[in-house]
Amino acid sequence: MRNYIIILAIYFANCFIAVAASSAAGNDQLSVPPLDMERLRSELSFVRGTAKVERTWPREIRYTFKVYDFKTDAFQQEAKTFVIKKKPLRIIPHAVGVAEILWSICPRERLVAFNEFSADQDSSFIADKVRERGPIFKSKQTELVIGYQPDLVFTVSYSSADFKEKLKQAKIPSFDLGYFGTIDSIKEQILLMGDIIGEESNAQALVKLIETKIRELKNKLPLRDHPIRVLYYDEGGYVPGTSSNFSSICKIIGAVNVGAEQGIKSWSQIDYETLLKWNPDVIIVPSRSKLKELLMSNRVLSHAQAIKSGSVYYIPPVYLRVNSQYLLLSANFLAGIIYRPAVNKL
Repeated sequence: MRNYIIILAIYFANCFIAVAASSAAGNDQLSVPPLDMERLRSELSFVRGTAKVERTWPREIRYTFKVYDFKTDAFQQEAKTFVIKKKPLRIIPHAVGVAEILWSICPRERLVAFNEFSADQDSSFIADKVRERGPIFKSKQTELVIGYQPDLVFTVSYSSADFKEKLKQAKIPSFDLGYFGTIDSIKEQILLMGDIIGEESNAQALVKLIETKIRELKNKLPLRDHPIRVLYYDEGGYVPGTSSNFSSICKIIGAVNVGAEQGIKSWSQIDYETLLKWNPDVIIVPSRSKLKELLMSNRVLSHAQAIKSGSVYYIPPVYLRVNSQYLLLSANFLAGIIYRPAVNKL
């Protein structure tokens, strides 16, 4: 009897979390993710591997640098070498995804500052922790970053060239991680960051945890004869393609990213006629955008499958912008929406 009460308590706690998330997304339908959201978030937020003999310093890091060229709509990559003289003890991440990864694998006293987007709840899963800890700087405040006296700054492909150049002029060591997007690229970046900061075992443990949780999530999903076709429709009519994080989210839960299916590589703008032609089963839109109402009321789209079935859902922006291990939270949340009737029966 006692075990039954505990099971009921856990179930209703999960329902409460799901309702809160659904309310934040602007949905009027209950979404119950297959895996416990709070437990998954906690596990991904702090990972420690088995301690090994530390490699010596200085270190020579050989890696493949990859960026997406929007002009040619293709990836460019090259082999590079990075030499770091000593173990970095004062680290600054210049992007949300980098901050979220370091929050999990790096002793937090070594993180000396965070950019403004890491403190924004629409962009960051650790926003509340960052606001508590601080300090916080704006992305272009290079002088402030230099004033924190970091011994390593992690930048990414969309960090401004001016920011990177000023760090170089101030002789502040920096490392450009380049492209973040798919789950595979995120795992590569986790291992690379682990090597650079001397936390290899923690990085390896996080990658192993990601792979374990992906298997657990997939095992919770219902079997289907045909995958559900999902379109992420953003403001301005932009939809993501193959190289986006949304493709990885869909792949993890056995769904099809319609943008990738239709040959989009990065992002592309489509009109309502194209959306109707593609005819997705489900449409995902960012919350607080008014896009659901616009799509549902449009005459051109009245015969679209997702519109007729009412399968247009708001999702909080943080789940759509993720570029870190928390991509699993997005996959879990989306699974709770698109498989809702089947998952609730498991």
